[in-house]
Amino acid sequence: MIRSKILGAFFALWAITAVAHAGDDYDKRWYLSPTVGAVLSDATDLDNGPMGQISIGRSLAAYQGFEIEGGYSSLQVSHLPAQNKYQRATLGVNFVQYLAPEAWAFRPYVLGNVNGHSINFLGERQGGVGFGVGAGAFISLTRAIDLRFDARYNIDAIRDSGSNSALQKANFYVWTTGLGLRIKFGADPIDEDGDGVPNSRDKCPNTPKGVAVNSDGCPPDSDGDGVPDYLDKCPKTPPGVVVNADGCPADTDGDGVPDYLDKCPNTPKGVQVNLDGCPLDSDGDGVPDYLDKCPGTPRGTPVNADGCPFTDSDGDGIPDYLDKCPNTPKGQKVGPDGCPLDSDGDGIPDDQDECPNTPAGAKVLPNGCALKGDCRKPRPGEQVDEHGCALEHNFILKGVKFEFDSDRLTPAAKIILDQVSETLKAYPEVNVEVQGHTDYIGTDAYNLGLSEKRAIAVKVYLGGRSVETKRLTPVGYGKTRPIDTNETEAGRENNRRVELKVLE
Repeated sequence: MIRSKILGAFFALWAITAVAHAGDDYDKRWYLSPTVGAVLSDATDLDNGPMGQISIGRSLAAYQGFEIEGGYSSLQVSHLPAQNKYQRATLGVNFVQYLAPEAWAFRPYVLGNVNGHSINFLGERQGGVGFGVGAGAFISLTRAIDLRFDARYNIDAIRDSGSNSALQKANFYVWTTGLGLRIKFGADPIDEDGDGVPNSRDKCPNTPKGVAVNSDGCPPDSDGDGVPDYLDKCPKTPPGVVVNADGCPADTDGDGVPDYLDKCPNTPKGVQVNLDGCPLDSDGDGVPDYLDKCPGTPRGTPVNADGCPFTDSDGDGIPDYLDKCPNTPKGQKVGPDGCPLDSDGDGIPDDQDECPNTPAGAKVLPNGCALKGDCRKPRPGEQVDEHGCALEHNFILKGVKFEFDSDRLTPAAKIILDQVSETLKAYPEVNVEVQGHTDYIGTDAYNLGLSEKRAIAVKVYLGGRSVETKRLTPVGYGKTRPIDTNETEAGRENNRRVELKVLE
């Protein structure tokens, strides 16, 4: 009774699953499945013998299949003579219920069997209808060959009449177990994209319908750029060239020249280019037409960033369009902006600055020196301190000149003294000696007197510019302290001078 319920439950499961997966795709190929194994008795003494069977079958649905199966087994019964083997030959149908999807490499199943059999036992051959239930699995080796094993419990029902009362209307129960192969015939039918290449070999399983493919199921790509021919709008792209989604060489700047040929790959949108992808430069001045404000410049003419010829009015090497000091005197050293170099930022160009390292913010004389705390470059023959600075804190007021043979200041001298007065007022605690010097022309007495008058004239002028005169001590030295030769006019000009000396 229990065995009948198990068999009935199996066929109920088989039918329900068939309905649930009626629309699923599945492998419809026929297969041949030879199996060898053993037959075992249902008795406690575990009688056994060899078994062999062969099946022909196919799937009927995604989870159901059937097989036509023939088999033979020979069971040696331990308490009977050897000639009384229990020999059974069967021909029947297996109803297979798979327990896993077809795509699984290990696919277990259960089955139900109905068969007609011929039993040769105890010297008689009888027939009947048998039933069996079992379980097993297919293990995929290739898309065409599976390894198979299963085990079954079989009921051999003897219904034929015969002379041996032991075989009339009797049921015999045996186990069979076996190991074999399943060999499928025909082309692999599982080809989801319909390109003629089974999924098992298809490296491109989603190829659109109607697209030609290679043997691996992938569309051809003649130029090897990664874009298949059916999508490739540039099917002859050279090897190694980067392409876009259309299979055409990339053109990053959209100038119509692909990147692999474009020598100017970042051209602005809309700019006309030549065959190299570079903006047109009609006058060949190095400035492309779209930036050139002077497009007809003669060949070889130096131009500025706008493509226009540049000039250097003051000849300092900085073109006028960059020159912030366009009237620099000839020979003046200048920086990149065309202005005289002024390393210490005191407003006096380096080549005129006797104190090139003045502290920041210090008020200076026209020679670039502060009245205190500064370092003056020594003149030839002067003594210096440990820092290389002149020991004497006296400063030549260059440009402070007088009318010929007179103590009257020139207009240019007054402008310079205006600046000197501002510097003196910035150091109210500093007293100075105003020195007058002459060249060697004239008598000693005359030059001494003239130099003293000139020193006094400077004191008077500075006093008129709000400098306390008590801080100023005028002294004339005549021609006693030359700083240059008296043999040339230039040397004598240098000797005719006014100096300020800081008094300790």
